[in-house]
Amino acid sequence: MERIIRSESHGKNSSGHDFPTLRGWLFLFLASLMLFACAAPQVQKSPAKGVYHIVKKGETAYSIARAYSISLQEMAEVNNINDVASIKEGQVIFIPDADQVIDDVMAAARKSETETKKDDGFKDQKPPEPAKTDQPAKVAPTVEKTPPEKPVIPEATVATPGVTPLSVPSERAKDKVEAKQPVAEKKEEIKREKGRFAWPVKGTVKTRFGIQPNKTYHNWIKIICPAGTTVRAADGGTVIFSANLKDFGETIIIRHAGDYATVYTHLQKRYVKADQSIRKGEKVARAGELDEAQDAYINFEIRLKGKARNPLFYLP
Repeated sequence: MERIIRSESHGKNSSGHDFPTLRGWLFLFLASLMLFACAAPQVQKSPAKGVYHIVKKGETAYSIARAYSISLQEMAEVNNINDVASIKEGQVIFIPDADQVIDDVMAAARKSETETKKDDGFKDQKPPEPAKTDQPAKVAPTVEKTPPEKPVIPEATVATPGVTPLSVPSERAKDKVEAKQPVAEKKEEIKREKGRFAWPVKGTVKTRFGIQPNKTYHNWIKIICPAGTTVRAADGGTVIFSANLKDFGETIIIRHAGDYATVYTHLQKRYVKADQSIRKGEKVARAGELDEAQDAYINFEIRLKGKARNPLFYLP
């Protein structure tokens, strides 16, 4: 044991070949933990962080998203909104990570719109080009100073009967006019990549993605299926995790092209191992774990760059 410890401290073994140091092993271990954390499922036992906004008359999905500085895509996915034009007065929309409810959405949206235009204007501005210095600078001729002329004072406007004199609107009046301008609605469409992934099992969605009736937040969908149903890879890729995970049971995580990953939890049996290449539709596990209602199910999750996305926006 003493000989091994001495070799690790020098980075080479007794034969002179490179020997992995303890620091190197620790770095590899931490790197693997970080990779897994980006795709690992997350337990949400406490109420989700955010606020519930009640849609008022005249508000649109775009104005609400603009007021709360959230993307229209994320707001739609979290609330399972298939058509943003269909939101109605009185509808409750969950805004994740918001600290407080905004009473005047339209005013907040206009302010956000104005700030965005200012930022875009600054980005478009180009720095002035330096003056060309190819020619020698000319010396300006000396000019005798003359006393400044007296300012011309305009004659007082004489009011003519029946004629209304023109007046220049004040800054306050301009602000009132601008405040009445409606929020510019951008044609921002919700992206749905239907068919980007295949259904992992044939069944029924019992729990949807996003905010739940008990005010918790789910990063996955719960699919009910007959016990023993084959679980298949939603897309081709590489298995980066296959083991039993606390609170999630038998779990498989597959990494796909385009920074995507799919997560399969509460499985009855796994058929794949880490670092194994998988084809789309290939058998990876078997379903059979039962929920509180004694229904067999699996939880299925899609992540893009480590962030959970609504699977129903990607499945056929």
